[in-house]
Amino acid sequence: MTTTPTPDYTETITEALRYLDDSGTEVPAELRLRARRLTQKAAGNLAAINARYRDAITDALVSYFEGGIVTGPRNRFRAATTDAFYDAFYLGWADGGGGIPTAEGLQWLTARVNQEYGHIDMLMQQVKDLRKDEEFDFFAFVTARADGYVSAVLGVYNAGVMFGKQGRMLTWQLGNTEKHCKTCLSLTGGRHRASWYISRNYIPRQPGAAMDCHGYNCDCRLVDDDGKEMTL
Repeated sequence: MTTTPTPDYTETITEALRYLDDSGTEVPAELRLRARRLTQKAAGNLAAINARYRDAITDALVSYFEGGIVTGPRNRFRAATTDAFYDAFYLGWADGGGGIPTAEGLQWLTARVNQEYGHIDMLMQQVKDLRKDEEFDFFAFVTARADGYVSAVLGVYNAGVMFGKQGRMLTWQLGNTEKHCKTCLSLTGGRHRASWYISRNYIPRQPGAAMDCHGYNCDCRLVDDDGKEMTL
């Protein structure tokens, strides 16, 4: 008895998304993430994910600075964000000891990607205005923006780790910075399940987190009962 091999739709899906991007069609984050799951490829480590993302961001921004409409560069930026966040989240989930990501985890990831799409749209409008200035140092601008967007990948990885360990008890430890926000101070010494922190978006170093410091430059950490740090 012969079995029919499972079709590989990787090339078809990739070409379809490329066509939609080039034609200016709005592709929802959820659809991109579903397509990403169907076109699984090796992600590598966090450094490799960051390097690919930085190159893609730089290419998209430089391309738009050089002229033309926003559609192509913006959609390439969005596609790169989807890949980087997907890879970082799944890597974190695996490092956290999780199996197949839960619906709750995937919903979080979709919402986070949509949030980043909004930031990209605002950035592209800023680029449109700045490129009118012939004296503007857009290479320095692109480098700074690429570094900023890449830094968000770590927060997505950390969230993946926490989702992978959502049943584990974690204690909030205050960081070494001189000043701390009220939320971080109130959380210090608190011991809860990882899912408790996730549901409240209390994630150290997560840009846009729900603490008063919003996660930016947050030096706090979550540790398990063995003293092992759960976030980087």
